[in-house]
Amino acid sequence: MNSFRSRNSYLKLIALVVGFSGFALIYSCVEDSDLPESTKVEVGFVGGETCQNCHTTETNAWLGSHHDYAMKAADSLSVRGDFNHVRLTHNEEEFHFYTEGDEYFVEVNGKPYSIPYTFGWEPLQQYLIDFGQGKLQALNIAWDTEKKQWFALNPKEDLKHGDWLHWTGGAMNWNTMCADCHSTNLKQNYFAEADSFNTTWSAINVSCESCHGPGAAHVEFMESDSALIAGIERIRSDLSLTAGTSQKVQINQCAQCHARRQEMDADYDHTGDFLNHFSPDFIHPELYFEDGQIKDEVYVYGSFLQSKMYANGVKCSDCHDPHSLKLKASITDNTLCMSCHVPAYNSPSHTFHKANTEASQCVSCHMTGQTYMEVDFRRDHSFRVPRPDLSAEFGTPNACNSCHEDQTTEWAANAIIGWYGPERETSTADWLTEVNALDDEFPTSLKKVIADSLQPEMLRATLIWFMREFPDSENSGFLNELIRNESELIRLSAAQTLATYPEIFDRSGLISAKNDELKTVRIAAFSGLNGQNPEYEEYLEHNRYFTEGEMNRGIYYQKNGEYQKAMTAYKSAIEKNPEFSAARINLAQLYNRIGNNREAENQLRQVIEREPEYGPAYYSLALLLAEEHRLKESVSFFEKGAVLLPENHRLRYNLAITYQTLNEPENAERSYQKSIQLAPDQPDYLYGICTLYLQNNQPEKALQYAEKLVELDSQNQRFRQLYDYIKDQL
Repeated sequence: MNSFRSRNSYLKLIALVVGFSGFALIYSCVEDSDLPESTKVEVGFVGGETCQNCHTTETNAWLGSHHDYAMKAADSLSVRGDFNHVRLTHNEEEFHFYTEGDEYFVEVNGKPYSIPYTFGWEPLQQYLIDFGQGKLQALNIAWDTEKKQWFALNPKEDLKHGDWLHWTGGAMNWNTMCADCHSTNLKQNYFAEADSFNTTWSAINVSCESCHGPGAAHVEFMESDSALIAGIERIRSDLSLTAGTSQKVQINQCAQCHARRQEMDADYDHTGDFLNHFSPDFIHPELYFEDGQIKDEVYVYGSFLQSKMYANGVKCSDCHDPHSLKLKASITDNTLCMSCHVPAYNSPSHTFHKANTEASQCVSCHMTGQTYMEVDFRRDHSFRVPRPDLSAEFGTPNACNSCHEDQTTEWAANAIIGWYGPERETSTADWLTEVNALDDEFPTSLKKVIADSLQPEMLRATLIWFMREFPDSENSGFLNELIRNESELIRLSAAQTLATYPEIFDRSGLISAKNDELKTVRIAAFSGLNGQNPEYEEYLEHNRYFTEGEMNRGIYYQKNGEYQKAMTAYKSAIEKNPEFSAARINLAQLYNRIGNNREAENQLRQVIEREPEYGPAYYSLALLLAEEHRLKESVSFFEKGAVLLPENHRLRYNLAITYQTLNEPENAERSYQKSIQLAPDQPDYLYGICTLYLQNNQPEKALQYAEKLVELDSQNQRFRQLYDYIKDQL
């Protein structure tokens, strides 16, 4: 049996990538105090007030917008909720909203908290609580601006103090989860050793420089004599987003906030270089339905890049006024859509619904959506054609049944066929449903889609993301080539995916990716390689507030043999979230590596106690017990792990070896057969079952598996010798 320390399938380092924001480290402790109303943290930022002197029209449009009210100091003009001694009970917590003079407060179970800021304007408004040490928390009791009542953002979840999503938890921390998109030029300034912030901003809300970048150079030029004779291009040249900005640059500028993404450093200065500082989430099952429709909050970037609108050059400002954020024309009578599309699309011959009804609106069919935070309906920006046929197969939403709730998806699919015929142009939705349904291998057909530059970049990058589930030599070679692709998204996804492949496969592309022009690609490359790198260390330091960030630091130090630092980082991750099982498993693996199996076992048993349905913990504990020759004890954990991880063929193989060692041939055969069923071309499994049958004088059963081994690798002398030996026994 393989050693616990050396096995490929034993405790593994688990690197998690999440959509959290980053922060800069500041080497000073901070005192408990209100955050400054306005702080010029960068020389290049001048503040929106300066812009208003010349850009009156734009300013007037912006005033009162969602950007204007993204965050405000709490006062009589900004607060919309009822603070007249209103009480609300949720999850055994009593909230009491009241004022004292001009200040706003909420009392939770008898403890008062100051509310210094409002967050948002409509259809709901949240409130920020001062937690001290520079921390602000977003209360999960919000004000419904339409119904004019308090409500819980997560009414169906029984959240307690210590839970990530509880209003005191990390998910509701303003400094790291919300602030950088609701204020201008925000610097989080997190001091990990003191677990404190000294967060600063140039403007409290989303002001001019959030989109146009630092304005100092522009102002200086416009105040010079040179401006009197300058052309429009020169005047615009000092700004990041103007009327002349290209589609891709504009979308990337908007994406800094309108995308689910991970922030890679603290250096972004709103100059539009999105993919150099942020790693966007692809269209994976946690955030999107199988066909690519929005499921979780994705802020439209990933949706829009799937669309034919994007493919045809449409950009955000074609539909949305960039200052008021309002639509440029009505959607209720399809005026906005018809500004580009031919009138034939705005007739019953196309819609098959009565004109001038909600059902005849373009957005009703092509921009369905989801309601988030209980009251906030947001439309899907992939502009997809309704596909109830996919709903029937995959359970995905569709526009037809969102209205006709009393009908089946089959009924809707047949109606579409009756109107438009049975043929459907192959679309992004088809490719996404195919990749989501994959089981045992990544097909050539999807590789052709990835290689097709005419397909949407986001689709191609997403298909690459799915390849992490299928590590083999052929796929690694394909990824090595993609790392040199001209598309930034393709290179990023390829590097991130290849970095997850075991080192037994060719990952030479990661070496070249270390010198990529994009920092996100370089960081992805270093995540999969051993060795120290200052840029990657900066990225790790940047994300220390998060449990996952600390664990990734531990992984980095462990890979480089700095075991004490790794242990400290893993323990810090666990301290931040005691329920974070992945960090405990990594810590257990590290304890095992340094020879402390007693503590390794303790950590694994804690995972099982805290999360009884977490399969990797059972598998890892079983392997540890097997290493210590506690085979009978290990069997129950292997079996439980097999139930929780039904597709893990390596687990079944290790269980088979254990049964074989315990001289339980029937159980060993059952486990071998299951592992081979799940991975029929794995030579270890075929070789193992051959040895089992030979041990039990069943060479006739062994022969078929030995023949398979020779077919897999006719040049392998060990396989050939085994085959010849079995033939001699017959």
